[in-house]
Amino acid sequence: MVVNQSIFPDVFAVYDFLTKEKGWSFCFHTSPQFEAMTLYDNRMAAAPMPMSPLFRGESEFHERCLPSLFRREWTPLQKLERQIQLEDFRLILQVNPEIKEMEEGGLEVNYNGLAQHYGIETNILDLTNSFLVAAFFATTTYDPLMDVYRPILHTVSCGVIYFFPTGPFMNFGFDAPIWPIGMEALRRPGEQRGYGVEMDDRHRDLNSYSVAHLFRFWHSPQASIEIWKRTQGSAALFPYDPMAEKVRNMRKYRIYSEDGLRMAFDKVSTEMDIEEARKELEKNGCTFVKKLPFAYTEKEIVYINDLFRKMYPGHFELIGS
Repeated sequence: MVVNQSIFPDVFAVYDFLTKEKGWSFCFHTSPQFEAMTLYDNRMAAAPMPMSPLFRGESEFHERCLPSLFRREWTPLQKLERQIQLEDFRLILQVNPEIKEMEEGGLEVNYNGLAQHYGIETNILDLTNSFLVAAFFATTTYDPLMDVYRPILHTVSCGVIYFFPTGPFMNFGFDAPIWPIGMEALRRPGEQRGYGVEMDDRHRDLNSYSVAHLFRFWHSPQASIEIWKRTQGSAALFPYDPMAEKVRNMRKYRIYSEDGLRMAFDKVSTEMDIEEARKELEKNGCTFVKKLPFAYTEKEIVYINDLFRKMYPGHFELIGS
């Protein structure tokens, strides 16, 4: 990691340094544009444009910058439950018309990357091609009880901006590739112009990679409020999205499908058989039902179709019409 030794007066000064002093030409926030690109191993993905540079913002510096999956120790049952959440998440998305169109067109859907945006722990660290998005996460704090982000209104600590000059074209030697996440199908990662770094057990700390540049800045109430205004009080980055409520309820009430349990059990090693694992999970508060508990409703499918036909005319047709 390349660390700039200066501490900038606020987050806007970091942007000015990169664009005015270093000569980088990028907008403070990018337009919602996605293009089908062939990346690694001839895999195609809908990538937010432009693909470089990329950024990550954090409200404070961490000695180890880890994906959510590596920030805690997991018991075998906890690993299994997390995988069940991923499987149910994938099952819900199977009827999303945009997801269906993308997969039928041969495009990769980064399910893990999408799940990361909705609070399910993964091995992916979020990046973005928008400086504004990175600045938002660098100048706000998250209140989990109220499920809201609030601007930082003090001046006694530093936030950080990570800067990746080459975007996904510098893929960390394939040990931790950068992969597009954001797209129109799910509005939250789409509006956040999402990319993600895929980490593993050997390479789990972003600070250990030389391609990352880090810039510190002092928190400023004025700058935090200005970023807050530019994101419409976070509403621009967290628009209404049926999936957000589904994942929130899934994790809160711990109600899962039996199909999700079976698929997860095949991917997570455990010394128990599937019925023993189910009983142990139920003892710990999980419930399993035959029907996918948080599937899209017919009204939600119509809403998704109507919204994106307006945003992207001719992009896809109403399913069943």
